Amino acid sequence: MRNDFQDWEKLRRKPVAVLGAGVSGRGVGALLDRLEWKYETYDELDRDFGYTEARACSLVVFSPGFSIAHPWLELARENDVPVMGEMDFGACFLDNPVIAITGTNGKTTLATMLTHAWKALGNSAVAAGNVGVPICKLLADGLNRDTVVFLEVSSFQAQAMENLRPDNVLWTNFEADHLDHHTDEKEYFLAKANLVEKVGKGCVIVGRSVSEKAREFDYDLPLKTEVVERNGECSINLPEDHFLTSFPQLENLSIARGFANSQGIAEKDFDQAIVDYRPEPHRLQKVATIGDATFWNDSKATNAGAAVAACRNFSGNIFWIGGGKSKGEDSASFCLRLKPLIKQAFLIGEMRDALGEDLRAHGVLATLCNSLKEAVNSAYEEVNERTNVLFSPGFASFDCFSNYVERGKSFMESVFDLKKLVSGSTQECIN
Repeated sequence: MRNDFQDWEKLRRKPVAVLGAGVSGRGVGALLDRLEWKYETYDELDRDFGYTEARACSLVVFSPGFSIAHPWLELARENDVPVMGEMDFGACFLDNPVIAITGTNGKTTLATMLTHAWKALGNSAVAAGNVGVPICKLLADGLNRDTVVFLEVSSFQAQAMENLRPDNVLWTNFEADHLDHHTDEKEYFLAKANLVEKVGKGCVIVGRSVSEKAREFDYDLPLKTEVVERNGECSINLPEDHFLTSFPQLENLSIARGFANSQGIAEKDFDQAIVDYRPEPHRLQKVATIGDATFWNDSKATNAGAAVAACRNFSGNIFWIGGGKSKGEDSASFCLRLKPLIKQAFLIGEMRDALGEDLRAHGVLATLCNSLKEAVNSAYEEVNERTNVLFSPGFASFDCFSNYVERGKSFMESVFDLKKLVSGSTQECIN
């Protein structure tokens, strides 16, 4: 336990209030059980947190879905109750080497790539945080102190960070995102920059877009910061269409290599360690080829920058399937960036009508669809030459799906249903 952060004995006198009953909240509960601390869980769906509850607890630990300005957190502060995010609470009990990884896009890929490499090189490592396994759950299950933690950190988690002291920070890139949560683009940037403020003596490695945005916002990155280029060199002998040979993965590879070098790992050894690495599903995942149409699942693209980057991976005809729930993005600006990259658009979800209007204003043929399945079928019907049908929605999934994973699976199922209808086969071609 890190005694420099809190008066723990004082905090143990009353129950801890855990806000959120999802994955993060359950992770906090598991750690508190291991510590033999009393706690109560509150969730907006079924249990309110009011004045009486605030007065009865010693500490509030909240899930990342809670804004730092959430009324429940404000109520706790008004009653002089300390508040911590789940990741920050777990950090108080974490003595492992921590490499914090943030960025608008590519966080999960970089975290899992480095975890794969470290294990291949004979080390103990784990990908945690926003990638899926909360720190608190890892600690509750028992975490060897020698294990290197590659910690994916979202802006929500970074914004309220006080206790985490990462040994190194890797910041992949920066695009406007989550403007429904942050007041503006600068606040979103500074939320992520909070990690840089907490780093120890280790390295800080950032993508070019981060350093450019830092200059725009008059933010001074540390003198020790290494900036990698968007299009770095790749010496690994990989097939031309391998995901590591294109942006943003090539930038991720450059950052990963830079970090490995800082740890004394030879480039050839690192390259060999990742040669068989494959990214998590729903990230530019080749699904199937049906006639002249090749379908790609990029459901993880939940912002404009990710969708535009995905489109840039392809030459020739692109039929773009996009849309979803807005996070405060500028639709017109997004469509202007898409215009030179796509031939046709097939639009779904809450943003369907707005995207259709903006794309047509730029001379792009846009079809409004009532479902993802309809978009898949409509796109296929329009194909008359070799075409990449790219599902890279550019928006959140919550208008029609519980998360991007469910959305990606729905897309793949629609493609397989189409393939069965066309050829009588469901044999898939997944990259």
